[in-house]
Amino acid sequence: MRTAGLPNFRKLYGMVSGPDGVAMDLDKGSYYIEVENLYNVNSFNGKKWFVLSTTNMLGGRNYFLAICYIVVGALCIVFAIIFFVAYMRKQSLQTS
Repeated sequence: MRTAGLPNFRKLYGMVSGPDGVAMDLDKGSYYIEVENLYNVNSFNGKKWFVLSTTNMLGGRNYFLAICYIVVGALCIVFAIIFFVAYMRKQSLQTS
């Protein structure tokens, strides 16, 4: 078990999947789980929680960070093209 960087963290344990290994939705109803305490957290007053969450291919339910990465990446490409065109224009002016 690797130490977390922040005091509050979530560690993805598994995924709900059908017999063919494809992710599936849970039907409404009651579910029961059995948990073993293999890592004691009493020595540092820690707590454990079981959380069911929805994730997608970009991470979680909050798209803010994913959209920021995409926008910053697109801006880097645009500025790279602008600087390349400016450099090529400067090179052509110096040779003529």
